[in-house]
Amino acid sequence: MEATLTLYRTGYSGLQIGLHWLIVAMVAVQLLIGENMAEMIEAAEEGEVASPEDVLWGNVHLWLGIAILVIMLVRLFLRLAQGAPQHAGDASPLTKLAASALHGTLYVVLLAAPISGLVAYYGLADTGELHEASRPILIVLVLLHALAAIYNQFVRKDGTLSRMLRPQ
Repeated sequence: MEATLTLYRTGYSGLQIGLHWLIVAMVAVQLLIGENMAEMIEAAEEGEVASPEDVLWGNVHLWLGIAILVIMLVRLFLRLAQGAPQHAGDASPLTKLAASALHGTLYVVLLAAPISGLVAYYGLADTGELHEASRPILIVLVLLHALAAIYNQFVRKDGTLSRMLRPQ
């Protein structure tokens, strides 16, 4: 039997998988502590002193946002350099388009949120409202992404989640 050359990836690299789950954890923390940053900024705008808790978690929010931005840029580079595997199973063209659109939108929001937050924090432009609007958008996108992965793994049984757990 003659060997054939596979011209597409069948899974993600270990680095891609590790960065994916690191972003998941960091975004979860950001969503939990983001209000502290808002309280810290509001206190500063009103000439008041923010609580030590708000200062602590506000600074954690700032630095995690910077880390998310850097890691997302690395993820974007890896995706462009290494590519992504083809869609699992026998998904319809519409399903493939929806999955690609969801991934693309997630990348845009995961880059735009920290950029708009940094710009607002340093007072370079009034992007605070844009940054705040990214929160519910990101929550919806993450839920859609997770539900689609769970559906594909357990209903369609196409191995979607397995590809994000084991490097290939």
